[in-house]
Amino acid sequence: MKKFVTSLLIGITVFSFAGCSGQETPAVTVDPTTPTNLIKYEGTDFSLLYPKDWEVLGSEKFPSNVPSSTVVVIRNNIKSEIFTANLNVSQSPLKETTTTNDFALATMNAVQNNLINFKEISRDKVAVAGDETFIATFQGRKTATESLIEFKTLCLSRNGFGVIITAAYLPNEDQIVVTKLSDMLKSFTLKNP
Repeated sequence: MKKFVTSLLIGITVFSFAGCSGQETPAVTVDPTTPTNLIKYEGTDFSLLYPKDWEVLGSEKFPSNVPSSTVVVIRNNIKSEIFTANLNVSQSPLKETTTTNDFALATMNAVQNNLINFKEISRDKVAVAGDETFIATFQGRKTATESLIEFKTLCLSRNGFGVIITAAYLPNEDQIVVTKLSDMLKSFTLKNP
């Protein structure tokens, strides 16, 4: 579990600086109830809504140092020299008996032990596919010389897999971008609960 979370943090950092310019063609579902400024991303086991002007990177566009557990990265179309706001979804096998709550707590413990200057800001309870969990907001640095990053994370355990949905951005990020990331997190749904 600790290795999975550490890999996730490395993946987030890689995408803040990576120069990937390709854009995956996501599976798009035409849904008349989806606002016109959003697109529905359809993964194998999940879907979420994202701003249509943001960049979607699938595994075929990942640099070689991105963890294999990363499924997709969606990043802001306005790039930053310091850190580009992004959301990523990672998936990895877990013991079948691991509950969503246990997985979320273990993930937060691992993150706390792996980030420098870790500071938890909040935990907001949410329900996804009938499971109670939380969206944790926290800050930290991967190394002492890197920028302080703020994260929002949602963790789920389902059918022997752990899913971590993480938004990452600078603490002084434009509030509109932070709201878009929060909305993306909240739009996450599992296809086969």
